[in-house]
Amino acid sequence: MPHFYFHLATNGVVERDAEGIAFDTLEAAKLDAESSLFEMASEALARGKKPDVRSIDITDSAGTILAKVVLDQAG
Repeated sequence: MPHFYFHLATNGVVERDAEGIAFDTLEAAKLDAESSLFEMASEALARGKKPDVRSIDITDSAGTILAKVVLDQAG
């Protein structure tokens, strides 16, 4: 099963995922990233704050970007 890493772009800083997670497909990883990004944004807005995380880069173990999920595309 492929292993994917979700690197969070937060206000110009990239928070790298060192552990990653296994998904059957890249599409499944993208759906999870979209859901996670939407949830993080919703939680920030519920606290009256602007969402910090703007995008998630999905990479393989070599660091190659396979997909990018942007807040405007999530949900």
